[in-house]
Amino acid sequence: MNAHVNTRCFPAPAARSALAPRKNNLRILDWMETEGVDLQMYSSAEQNSLSVLIPLLLCGEQSAQLVFSQEVARLAHQCQHSMKALQEVELDEYYHDLALQHVLNQLPKQPLQRQAQRKAKRFYTSLARADNLSQHFVRISTLDACVTQLMQAVEHCYLGAHHPFARLCGLIKKDEAKHVYVSRQHAFLLGATKQDFVAEQQLILAALFRLLSEFEQTFTQLGIDLNLVFQRLEAKWQ
Repeated sequence: MNAHVNTRCFPAPAARSALAPRKNNLRILDWMETEGVDLQMYSSAEQNSLSVLIPLLLCGEQSAQLVFSQEVARLAHQCQHSMKALQEVELDEYYHDLALQHVLNQLPKQPLQRQAQRKAKRFYTSLARADNLSQHFVRISTLDACVTQLMQAVEHCYLGAHHPFARLCGLIKKDEAKHVYVSRQHAFLLGATKQDFVAEQQLILAALFRLLSEFEQTFTQLGIDLNLVFQRLEAKWQ
């Protein structure tokens, strides 16, 4: 077992939601306890690929925790219904972070790992440079839609449906699909329009594709065709 601990892309929130774990959170905890990482289930090629892929995913989970935590703090005592939905997203991202870190900490380090983390951090930092909060949440909702498709691709890649990591991606996908709706509704609450979504979708899609394409070999080794994933997203938004 490789017990190194990876540096975070973004700091953990100063305060975490007091909400109790929800059903899918508990499924992820159960996955960590009963499956987790048995390296005998991972070929050397799979270990190498996932050690580069996971940092790209982790940056997004850690960025989202921070954004949603800050928004919950900003809205304190203003809109209880909206706050609960945002707190649930933050909680989901926390459990995704735990599970992905659990896997990554047991995989061998790769030279591309630090590069993947650095470039992902740059991407998510640029995402936050929005003109206003509504635009930021438009971008988050759009990105969550992309992540949902990406998780589906990993869930059905060469690993096979019964592979532990494929099952974990299936659990994460369920949460991310819900996050698309929560972020979208919050963006509208903040004043976003449907035209704002149209304006951001292609920009976010292109920027994410540029980021992931730098590590295309990692996806190809897992049997994931990035072009096909992004073509499906483009078709969804036309």
